[in-house]
Amino acid sequence: MRYFAKTLLIGTMAGLMISAVHAADMKKVAISTIVEVPALTETKDGILEALAARGYIEGKTITVDYQNANGNMPTQQQIAKKFVGNQPDVIIPITTPTSQSMAAATKTIPIVFATVTDPVKAKLIPGYTNLQGNITGVSDAAPIGPQLDFFKRIIPGLSKLGFVYNPGLDNSLATLGWMKDEGAKRGITIVESPAPTTNEIILATKKLIGKVDAIYIPNDTTVVAGLEAIIKIGQEMDMPIFTGETGGVDRGALASVGLDYINVGRVAGNMAADILDGIPISQIDAVIAYKVMTDFKVVVNLIAAEKMNVTIPADVLAEATKVIK
Repeated sequence: MRYFAKTLLIGTMAGLMISAVHAADMKKVAISTIVEVPALTETKDGILEALAARGYIEGKTITVDYQNANGNMPTQQQIAKKFVGNQPDVIIPITTPTSQSMAAATKTIPIVFATVTDPVKAKLIPGYTNLQGNITGVSDAAPIGPQLDFFKRIIPGLSKLGFVYNPGLDNSLATLGWMKDEGAKRGITIVESPAPTTNEIILATKKLIGKVDAIYIPNDTTVVAGLEAIIKIGQEMDMPIFTGETGGVDRGALASVGLDYINVGRVAGNMAADILDGIPISQIDAVIAYKVMTDFKVVVNLIAAEKMNVTIPADVLAEATKVIK
């Protein structure tokens, strides 16, 4: 019995040592997001899927440290410091504020941002090509032109479109600028209503009632966190609510044409895999997702249409990739 116990102890210690050596050999990937909403969760899933397809499998060939800041910037900054202290092989921040926190925390560890609307305006990169720093990644800039064309097919008389956003977010400011430019080409005036905090979303939305023909919610983490409250106002006031990302339609918005965020994540995941393969960032150009992804998701919510008193044209329904009813 004593021999068996001693043998068991030695075997256990040997197993632990082998496991420790194996863990030490694995590449380290750090992923973080400022908040969890469907589009960002899909982005993370796409990242892990792409890494696995390239042989970087969580728990087998890589360790993955995933952290959610739950909407708190001081927490996000603490996560950035923690990541840098752990010296991962690549950091993958999801969203603009998360990416800015990581960029401020390290100038040496490779960073692949994902779901950042305008990385140049956010001062993450100087441009999309010939990158000389430690950062590259994927922009999820919405296809604004196609979106506005799509909205006008549903609301033919659309001439004033409300825009609820947090003016403190660079991505929302960038989207607002693009929306105004593309709207002007189509005879659509963008009426902005700022909501710096989640608590101000309802008031910002109500201020638009009677002034616009529909309301657009961009990929703004502050505003999207309170999307259901906006949708409720839309239902009560017969106000169509469109979103910049299709996940909002699943939550009750009227319709959207946009990116498949699983695919956005896959693009970022493949970039991260390139880095793990030893390819320098100078050889990995940043990209705008909708320019490298040929297919858009077209999602329509017929339940929302009924509650917002909107009739969806048959040709729109015919081309929808998903109809909620």
